[in-house]
Amino acid sequence: MTMDKNFLFPEKPLFEEGGPCFQSVLLVGPPGVGKGTQGKLLSHIPGIFHLSSGDMFRELDDDSELGQLFHQYATHGEFVPDDITIKTWQNYVRTKVEQKAYNPETDLLVLDGIPRNIAQAELLSPYINILRILFMVCEDREVMFERIRGRAIKEKRRDDADELVARYRWDLYKRDTEPLIDYYPQEMIRIIDADTIPAEVLHQILSVIVPIQKKCFSPPHL
Repeated sequence: MTMDKNFLFPEKPLFEEGGPCFQSVLLVGPPGVGKGTQGKLLSHIPGIFHLSSGDMFRELDDDSELGQLFHQYATHGEFVPDDITIKTWQNYVRTKVEQKAYNPETDLLVLDGIPRNIAQAELLSPYINILRILFMVCEDREVMFERIRGRAIKEKRRDDADELVARYRWDLYKRDTEPLIDYYPQEMIRIIDADTIPAEVLHQILSVIVPIQKKCFSPPHL
């Protein structure tokens, strides 16, 4: 499918020159490791804004050219090209700021599924100040595939419904995304044991995030 990128993404800076970078934490881990579950839990905590690349694309209008493009890639287990992904991210963040859903002055940005590879990390670097990378690890690959099957049924996610596609995307993760762990300075990496109950996983994540919030932000207004 071809498209006019200038039409889809009219030129508008994400923030004025010299504006602040977004204070961010990355959630990194393979499909089915539980990033989405933890992201939803974190999104209910004042002072945290969880941004999932999957949710970002799924919020697109199915009838729009970009929405159709996303579903074309997703149903084949492929990912949207990096430049379009970053442009979509910029528009999404701008919209959430304008809607006052995300306040960069008070909210820690938790990125889930983006950057997906080193190229995206480089494209995002002018906009985000990464404080920590939370590397979610589960040694049992079949447990993760079972989780993917479960969410495909529960959430009616077309991109997860085909198990061959799900396994292919797991291979893509190993090839493209896991190298991010070596790309960033190792002192930024925190290992999160995801092979346990969600509450324990959340406890591990909060033990990293809470000190960052206290250091970087004023207490949010409740």
